[in-house]
Amino acid sequence: MTALPTLSVLVTCKNSASTLADTLESIAAQTYDGWWEVVVVDNASTDETVTVANGFAGRLPNLRVLGVPNPGYQAAGLNHGIAQSTGEAIAFLDSDDLVAPGYLTALGAALATAPFVGGAMDIERLNPPEIRGRRDPLQQNRIDVIGWKEAVIGASMGARREVVEKVGGFDESLPTQHDLDISWRLADMGVEATFVPGALLHYRYRVGTREIFSQERGYGEGEVVLYRKFRPLGMPRRSPRQTLGDLFRLLRALVGVRRTEGPARLATTAGKLLGRVEGSVRYRTLYL
Repeated sequence: MTALPTLSVLVTCKNSASTLADTLESIAAQTYDGWWEVVVVDNASTDETVTVANGFAGRLPNLRVLGVPNPGYQAAGLNHGIAQSTGEAIAFLDSDDLVAPGYLTALGAALATAPFVGGAMDIERLNPPEIRGRRDPLQQNRIDVIGWKEAVIGASMGARREVVEKVGGFDESLPTQHDLDISWRLADMGVEATFVPGALLHYRYRVGTREIFSQERGYGEGEVVLYRKFRPLGMPRRSPRQTLGDLFRLLRALVGVRRTEGPARLATTAGKLLGRVEGSVRYRTLYL
């Protein structure tokens, strides 16, 4: 049996005091038959995030709570955590999700032989019905094609340190979609992603319609930035048929706004469309 790699569990945070304790509790309940550490990286929070993280001293192995020297987008926190951590492999987690029992063991076992992996994501436990139906779930049974190529969702991602460093880490200029970006850059280097069904993560959606709209708006703009970056490598522009499909989904969401999942679905669809429009104007790159 292949030995488990030493593992750094990297949790990036910004104003996460309301959810971080539950996330760290789920990590504290893990077992791992190898050396591991937990590195919490705070990206200029103005709430009690750091206090919450420090409260787990003695409960999490080799815990360190770090601040980002030059705060920026989430990728800045990820890169700082990578630079300060020491594990042969890295498990990347967000500060509002929960890892199921056995998550780290399954992810670590996969990383003993695979360079880049993604765990299974469940949306049932942490999200009410009216939120679950707002968009199609991702990474439940496979690594999904997102936008252009297969991409591992950053909330449930693991990688060997050497491949992350070889590709230069995460792109700190990206406001969103840094997980898609690093997945595609690794794929361009010949590093394929491996799905790990035994590593189950309970994924939390945004709840309020304003929060959902804002997040999806950012995703839409981020897609334009990714298109500008990867167009020279062959990423195609969205087709008129895809755009018409989005407009049809927006119309359907407007008609169905009174249904249980209606407001969240409308916020999701409208936010993504507006983000693409704004990004196309801002970056002078048509991607609708």
